[in-house]
Amino acid sequence: MIKQQLGRYGCMLFLVIVFFACNGSGNKGKTIATTANITRIIDLDKRLSGADSLVIVFYKDPYGADSTRYTRYYTQYNSADSNNIKLLLTNLDEPFEKLEKTKKCRSEGKVWCYSKGKIFQTVYFSTRCNDCCFLYVIKDGFFYYVKVNGSVKAMLAVIKPISKEQLSN
Repeated sequence: MIKQQLGRYGCMLFLVIVFFACNGSGNKGKTIATTANITRIIDLDKRLSGADSLVIVFYKDPYGADSTRYTRYYTQYNSADSNNIKLLLTNLDEPFEKLEKTKKCRSEGKVWCYSKGKIFQTVYFSTRCNDCCFLYVIKDGFFYYVKVNGSVKAMLAVIKPISKEQLSN
């Protein structure tokens, strides 16, 4: 009986210590960013402004019958074109819609954003503007959507036919 009580109190003491360690003095003088006053995707991840290249991925059959593995097969296009990066960032500089779950639409592809050779963010897209027309990112378990604009939609339409399937090693 005493061992059980010590075990419970030890566990409670551990949790209290962890709570104060995580919320304690380590954050004094630091500002912790929240999304409460942020309304644009570009402000959710400040690294976006440092993007120097993109890998644009197009799923081969995003609307086919295979709803669980449609992202497995794709083509891609690598771009260090500053105009492509600017078009994407301009579109992400729009007010977002924050959701707890993804929309019922499938993505047509995604854009891996790179800086100095390292991936730091993924932007998903769909250009079916009659029913699914978006860019979105995932951050802190939430989904942040903006409507895909005409410039990004046109850029993706030009790039898709010249994207290539990547060879396996």
